[in-house]
Parts: sequence; structure tokens; C-alpha cells
Amino acid sequence: MRFFQIKKKPFSSVPLPPAEKMTSDPDTLTRLSAWDQAAMRTYMRFVLCFPFDNTALTAAAEHIEASLARLARQRPDFAGTLEVHKGGIVYLRTRASHNREKPKIPFSIVDIASQFPYASYDELKEAEYPPAAFVGSHFAHPCVLSEGEPGVPVAVVKAFIIRGGLMLGIFFCHASADGDCLRIFLDAFSGQTRNKLVSGASVRNLNVLPPGGLADGSDARLNSLLKRIPEYVILDDPVGPTAPKLRAGGVPMDEIAKTGKVFVLNNNRLNELRRGLVNACGKTTEAVNGASNNCAHGNGNENENENENENGNGNGNGNGNGNGNGNTNNTGAVGQTPPSVYTCLAALTWAHVVRARMADTAEYVPHSPATDGTALLQTMVNWKSRAFQKENPNYFGNATAVAVTRLPTDDGLLTEAPRNMSRLAELVYAIEKTIAGVNDDYVRDRTELFTLVDDPRRIGLRFDPRTRQDLGFNTWRYFGADTEWAIPGVGHGVMSPDRIRRLQDVWNMSGALILPAKSSSTIHELLVTLPQSSMDLLCQDPDWMCWVDRVIG
Repeated sequence: MRFFQIKKKPFSSVPLPPAEKMTSDPDTLTRLSAWDQAAMRTYMRFVLCFPFDNTALTAAAEHIEASLARLARQRPDFAGTLEVHKGGIVYLRTRASHNREKPKIPFSIVDIASQFPYASYDELKEAEYPPAAFVGSHFAHPCVLSEGEPGVPVAVVKAFIIRGGLMLGIFFCHASADGDCLRIFLDAFSGQTRNKLVSGASVRNLNVLPPGGLADGSDARLNSLLKRIPEYVILDDPVGPTAPKLRAGGVPMDEIAKTGKVFVLNNNRLNELRRGLVNACGKTTEAVNGASNNCAHGNGNENENENENENGNGNGNGNGNGNGNGNTNNTGAVGQTPPSVYTCLAALTWAHVVRARMADTAEYVPHSPATDGTALLQTMVNWKSRAFQKENPNYFGNATAVAVTRLPTDDGLLTEAPRNMSRLAELVYAIEKTIAGVNDDYVRDRTELFTLVDDPRRIGLRFDPRTRQDLGFNTWRYFGADTEWAIPGVGHGVMSPDRIRRLQDVWNMSGALILPAKSSSTIHELLVTLPQSSMDLLCQDPDWMCWVDRVIG
């Protein structure tokens, strides 16, 4: 792996919007919002894949660095650093663009040709960008956010080079942003490569109306909140925030053989599924079973409104507000309107992953009746379009809730859903009902919880990814795939990335992520990570694979 030094070259200026405030001090220190304090203190990592003329490397490097310099002037917060102060509180340190020492977004070029499993970009493209190609220690970046330690950059950009390919790696610290913020960063960054200024939300202050009466900050009040907030738990030690509360005993996660695959689902098939779920509502189990689970391939309407609920980092209109065109505010039965693609995929994936993990003879945690009696699905829901909209029209920061659907493990819903469309419809409705509950009261309670905890690093998730019946589900569907870039050596003129893939140094334990895709895409790519033995069983499940067009990886 080789690192390259970039030759310095003057860059042209881009008109900047008027500053909200000016300061004569070299730095400005801003305490981040309660939702930022409770976010994971790691880098969100992904890579945009482009074909590349390697002879243009120097020109590309200079252009990217110049674009980042302009972006740092436009948005000094993107070039800021994050540091932890007393009590585990995170602050953003920014430097105004008019100061002598200019704000800077770190950038480097890394030649990974000798470590990459594909000899060229053409081979990578032919293989459809397998997820394993983007897992390795060379894709790691340290994020040490501790008291007394130097601050870490908000954003880091790395250009990973292989023969015929440039993979633009983005590392953005989760402590200051969620997926919707990353969308804003990508829009602004890609705009600067085209010498265009693209604005976006930029206000760090979060306004959430307090509950009626003043909270006393007592343990009783904290315990009262925790009873209403099933997804969070207070950790004994400050190892978070949002670290999973692991059960005692069991196999350490780094000793479990894990893998990941991308399951490609055609939009035609997903629309068939949505219609099948509508038809299943109100029917008897026998009638639904008589039609199997609608796995016979039909002629779905590819252009049908997907009614998608993109809950983490985008929406059905592609503007990233996280509520999509979906019907998650519907409190009636699923049959009233077609359910969203997001909730259909979440239900389908949860049911089949649990089926595979239950059939897996490998056990990673001791059985616990109290814990294993409930199955959990974590769905990520961006609440900016659902709560306190008028109070936060331009908020930039974490606003992604962990909406948890909880079901009794022994009621048969999860185990019957893979082969019973009526039961699958019930599961979809349960998820949609959970998401519909993300409203003002939901956000207010969690904001108060994050504020009352003496150290945000003690905020943990009531979730152990080793548990068979639990799954985390998220989406990056509308996440930079339509951005347009002008980089020397990349295409002719302006080009969107061929693919966007998640970067990891090691595989996750158990999760599912809808990968980014262009707004015109006719497919959904679903990245699923599981223990190797469970993945083998999932790929052998005909009731799952009948919905899958092909598998990558």
C-alpha cells in the first residue's frame, strides 16, 4: 500500500455565502446537540467507484484537493475537528476561512493494487463489486475520541487506486452527522468538483420543545424514561455511546466467522410482493397458503410507484428527509394502501434471517429466557420530517432514531411469515406501526434521556447482535448515487459513480443494509452480513431465494 504526496497548486475561488457570524479568535468551539452526543463515535465509511485513467493521477489528486479546499471554505464545519471534554461531551472545533491557517479536509491517495482481490477495475465491475472486496484493514481509519486526546477530523477523504479504477473513500464521523448529513456533504463535495456551490442544512443547534414541567434530573426520572424507551439502556462503564449491551458469556464477536453478500431484488418482484401483501390482508391462512407465497415470477410493473420509505439517509423523492412517499403514518391495516418497499424488505429479511439463524446449530450466547423471549428488529428512522420540523428547518446533525419492533419469539409470526403471506403482512404492519410512532413525543423523550445521562458514553443499546432472533436494518438507498463529479481521468466531463459500496475493516455480525442506487435503478441491492454458517443456510432457503434475482459475493 503506497501513499502519495500531492503537489500544491493554487486553486480558483468559489463565491461563498455570507457568514452567519465572524470571530477574531482562531477557533470556534461548539457543543454538539444531544442527539450528536448519543451517536456512535466512529467513522461512517463508504466508497464511490469510478473508472479511471491512471495516467491522470496527479491531475486528479490536485483537482480533488482543490475541491476539498473550496468545500472547507464553504463549510468550515466539514473541515473541523471533534474533541471530547469533561463528562464525555463532544465539541466541534472550527476555524474560520478568513484566518491565516485555513480549515482543511484531510485527503490522501492510497494505491491498494497489491492488496485488492481484483487485478483491475474492469474485473471488479464484471464481478458486480462484491462486498468482500471492500473489507480489509486498509479501509480502516482510527477515530479516537477520548478526553485528553487530540481531536479527530470530522471528514477524511481517501482516493483508493487500482488499475483502471479510482474509488473515492469518504470517512465521516458519526458523532457529528447521520446519513442525511452525509448526503448533504456529498452534494456539496461533488458540486465543488464541478466548480459549483451546492448549499444544504448547516445549523448545529437543535430545538426540541421540553416536556411539560421541569425535569428534576433524578434517577427516578431517568428510570421513568427508560421504561418508555425500550431500545436504550444505561451501561455500567463509559464504553459507548450506543455500544450494544452484550450478554455475559458467549463467544466473542471477533472469534465468530462472518461474511456478507449482496442480494439483488428486482423492483418488479418487490411490487409483486407489495400487491401480494395487500391481497393477503383479510384472507384466511389457507387461501394464502394455497397460493404459496407468490413466488412464481410474474410481470410486475417496474415503473409502479415504489412507495418507498427510506428511513436512514434519503426518501422516495431523493431529498434525504427520511420519510419517503411511504405510508408509515398509516395507523390502519396494511391492506388499506400498499406498504413501502422499505418495510416489505425489512419484514422479509427479518423473517428469513431469523429462520436461517434458528436453523444454525452454532450458538454464540447462552440461552436467556428473559432475553430470548422477545425478537427485536432495529430500523433506522430519520425524524427530521416527522418531528419538530418548524423548530429545525435547517438542522445539520444526528436525527436518526432507532425504532425497535418487538415481538414475542414464540407467537409464531416470525417463523410463519417466510411461507405465509398473511403472516408476512402482519409483520409488515407491525414494523410500519413502529415507524409511525416516531413523532414529537418520541423525539422529546429521547432528547431528555440523552440530556439527563451524566455521561453520554454510558448510553447503550439493548441489543446483542449475537442473538439469533434480532436484526438491524437500515438503508442508504438515496445516498449519493446520483451525484455528478468532474474529476480528471474519470469519464468524459461529468460522471456519476458506477457503484457505492460500504467500507469495513471486518465484517459485522448481523445486519442488513439497502445499498445506494440511482433514482432510475430497477433493482434493490441488499447487503446482508451474518455468521458464515447462517449465511449458507439463508442462501439455501428457497422461500428467500425465490425473491432474489441474483447474489453478489
